Amino acid sequence: MMRTPRLFCPELSSSKYQCTNLKQIHHLAKVLRLGAGDSLELFNGHGLSATGVIVDIARKTISIEVDNLLTLHNPYKFKYQAIIPYIKKDNLIYLVQKLIEIGINSIIFYRPDHMDQSLLKRDLTKLKLRLEEMIIHACEQSGCNFLPIVHDFNDLCGAINGVLKNINPKDLFVFDTLANKLFGELEATPSNILAFITGPESGFSEKERIILDKQNLTKLRINNYILRAETAPIVALSKLHSLQGEVS
Repeated sequence: MMRTPRLFCPELSSSKYQCTNLKQIHHLAKVLRLGAGDSLELFNGHGLSATGVIVDIARKTISIEVDNLLTLHNPYKFKYQAIIPYIKKDNLIYLVQKLIEIGINSIIFYRPDHMDQSLLKRDLTKLKLRLEEMIIHACEQSGCNFLPIVHDFNDLCGAINGVLKNINPKDLFVFDTLANKLFGELEATPSNILAFITGPESGFSEKERIILDKQNLTKLRINNYILRAETAPIVALSKLHSLQGEVS
């Protein structure tokens, strides 16, 4: 049985919804080949869901009849924040997709000192827009009804300071290949929000390590092997879910 297609609708409050997003229209009409009378699942990214039926598909609009509005709850008791560096485009897109699929609540991007050459002199505006589109698409595909909060900082220091405004430093973990303590030595915490930091392909710079040391954050190795920059955050989030007794 074919799964009902999902559509992100930021304004989901009335009995009618008109989609004007050309990429969404193309995907529904040309890729999925949907037409009048076909059903959709709609969500607004903040826990509101509904069923929808396509009334009409035009070149620049899709008219949808909305019914059965439901308020949903996040399936995870705890909230998880990932502080991750900008890495190679394709690897970063893959990474963010997987974080959403296993239950991330907030993603904080930072420009690392050891920036990959492919991004070093590049204006990241287009990449940020691509990531925003991909995050929505990942939520549509995975069944996630809660769009993660996204922030962007020019460096690691700014990202850390931004996160520490809302959480205790003891709940912010640094996953570092040079750490002496293994993740397995960590104990569950009653804190509602957990955050973690990972580094780029070339690791943290000396300046970044000084910043991390000044904050006196808990440094951990994920396991006995060195993981790729796009793999480490995925494994870290999965392990934090397990630590807190949640299935990711």
